[in-house]
Amino acid sequence: MARYDRVEPDRAEVAFNVADTLQGRGLGSVLLEHLSAAARERGVRTFVADVLPGNARMIRVFTDAGYEVAQRYEDGVISLEFHITATQASRDVVESREQRTDSDSMRSLLSPEGVVVVAGGVEAELALDVATHLTVPDGVAVTLVGGALADLGTTEGTLAVADLAAARAAGARAQLAVVSGAPAEVISWLDDLAALGVRGVVVLSGRFDDEAGTSQRDLLAAVRERGMRLVGPRSFGVMTEVGGQRLAALLWPQEVPLGPTALFCQSPAAAQQLMTLVRASGVGVDTFVTAGHRADVSGNDLLQYVTDDPHVRAVGMYLESLGNPRKFARVARRVSARIPVVAVVGASYGVAGPDGDALGRAVVEETMLAAGVLVADSMRSMLGATQLLAHAPLPRGNRIAVLSSSVSLADLAAAHVQAMDRDPEVRIAPRAPDLVAAATALAGDPGWDTALVLYQPPLRERDPAVMAALAALADTGRTVLAVVLGVTGVDPELTAPSGAVVPAYESVEEAVAALTLAATYAHWRRADHGALVSPDDVDPRRARTIVDDVLGAIAPGEEVALTAAQARDLLGCFGVEVLPTREVRSAPAALVAARELGWPVAVKSTVGRLRHRADLGGVRLDISGPIDLVEAVRQVRGRQSEDAAVEIQHMAPLGVACVVRAWEDTLLGPVLSLGLSGDASELLGDATYAVPPLRTGDVHRLVTSLRAAPRLFAPQQDGRVPDVAALEDLLARVAALVEAIPSLRRLDLLPVLVSPSGAVALRAEVVLAATVRPDGSRRALRG
Repeated sequence: MARYDRVEPDRAEVAFNVADTLQGRGLGSVLLEHLSAAARERGVRTFVADVLPGNARMIRVFTDAGYEVAQRYEDGVISLEFHITATQASRDVVESREQRTDSDSMRSLLSPEGVVVVAGGVEAELALDVATHLTVPDGVAVTLVGGALADLGTTEGTLAVADLAAARAAGARAQLAVVSGAPAEVISWLDDLAALGVRGVVVLSGRFDDEAGTSQRDLLAAVRERGMRLVGPRSFGVMTEVGGQRLAALLWPQEVPLGPTALFCQSPAAAQQLMTLVRASGVGVDTFVTAGHRADVSGNDLLQYVTDDPHVRAVGMYLESLGNPRKFARVARRVSARIPVVAVVGASYGVAGPDGDALGRAVVEETMLAAGVLVADSMRSMLGATQLLAHAPLPRGNRIAVLSSSVSLADLAAAHVQAMDRDPEVRIAPRAPDLVAAATALAGDPGWDTALVLYQPPLRERDPAVMAALAALADTGRTVLAVVLGVTGVDPELTAPSGAVVPAYESVEEAVAALTLAATYAHWRRADHGALVSPDDVDPRRARTIVDDVLGAIAPGEEVALTAAQARDLLGCFGVEVLPTREVRSAPAALVAARELGWPVAVKSTVGRLRHRADLGGVRLDISGPIDLVEAVRQVRGRQSEDAAVEIQHMAPLGVACVVRAWEDTLLGPVLSLGLSGDASELLGDATYAVPPLRTGDVHRLVTSLRAAPRLFAPQQDGRVPDVAALEDLLARVAALVEAIPSLRRLDLLPVLVSPSGAVALRAEVVLAATVRPDGSRRALRG
């Protein structure tokens, strides 16, 4: 039990009670994590506690959480005080603890001492197929359960029994279960599987939401109750490495060599395609997990697991959906700092903007790259990039050398790599002896960072001396990849005696696509991404009060648009200034509004197609007197229907007009975008995107990556430049609002004027929904 009692409006005394038998298992740390989050949501900023001097374990709970704890000894107790505002240190502690927990749960699943395969009365052929091709390391016991598997029990070290009761009677032990049967059957097996010591269940069969009374949610709840992890249902199986040997429980009949890559996908159809490509390319695989319907184990779990695996050098993922995109972005960023992650993201072209318009795959690429994830356009290109990143060092720079036996191939390669190197060095050696000499000279030349070698042997007969010379380029410690007729993937002919590899591709296009992703990742690794943004003077407690008051009046699933005053108050809680406006329907009312707001004023149409279009007569600016105001109102109303209102607003300082938007996307989760008002963003699609939480580097990239960004850095009429730092601060505050308000569906700041004196929003539109998205940081069991 953990609780806090408020002693002042922003201070609370905290206390814990963990049973003696459960101490030392990290429960206090997890309780503090949840209690701190709950307190922050309610405006508490500081925790205090009194601890006996002998309770060093409790003191460590506070200090190990990443908080700066002030201590003082008084009257026989130690008084502690610490701010609970989330810091980079406290976030790192939470994420590290989460990673260890997830990794340990996956390790019990993927490093078993025993495997049990169970075939039921429905879809038993799936279990039979896995059992037929099951590969386990030495010393791993195998138990086969079910009449369909009886004929396979003749192998030494394999026990075949009729049912799980017989397996228990025979003393069978297993940590991994692979099962296939009717939904009710699978759930009925769980008690016996738990008695065998099973920690993870791979469910090959499906039909859980087709059978009355047995849903996927029922399966997950039953598995959770017994302390297990669930892969599936409708999984293709799992494959991993244990002690240098292969463990394969897959619906795949062929062997896959061990290697430095980890792969993840969901559906069996995608898994079969992926294994076919792996087989053809010769890429070695350390771990392969297929999550099926992803009821429990997901791509996030694989990422957490491979973080601790020293054998994995690259991760490839075929993601048909992201599940919890907030957690994926957070976990992927942490993993990508050490291991490159390449993903194909399903439905990439279905990403929609706040107005429902399709944004396309470029948005997915940009938002994923912010977390260090490289987005490939196909399963083949994903595997090609994963292969290069796993077997070759990262490009150290942009200097590219092309060595070719063909002039036409050299010209093609030089044209393709110009996006990375405008003037690549091209060397051509048509004859085999010349190519050997050129490769040797290239190895000793320090003037390149990446080499692309192209070898088209005459009569399709590869010269062993040429292949040896090309393979030796791998020992330079630089990035080398090849296009050699008849050779693909990781091949012994392109492996140096040291074991270093030159990955081979079928075409120049495939090689350059892999190299482009590798160079992009190398640039991301070298960049300074900064710290998590943490704006000052924000009041999320008051913001939640505003939101709760609004949502209390609508039913679950409904959406509601805030009034202008409500939107201004909500944004004000995060330090975002929105200029007040007045809607009027007559000239006298406009004069009253202008006096209240202060001269000069702007007059704007409230009709959507005219609202921001001065060129269409929907906006009149810098109105400084009553006569001009009456005429401006007349002109604007003349452009719209007579019964429509017009807006009166105090004039903001002249500056560059920007559009800041945030919305909840079904694929990516919360998305933040920035563009410049007008044709640049509306017609040319010039906008940048990011997924909160943001780092300072993300905020800077949002601004500087715009094609129209030079307008933000150009001097204004008075010679001063716009305050870009104020714009970056505003973006950070909007990101903080998105993080703090899970019910936010859409936010538009149209426009934000960036002037030498700061950044101010002229209009805000906010839509809330009475739904709750998954929390991005606090851990909780699902189901």
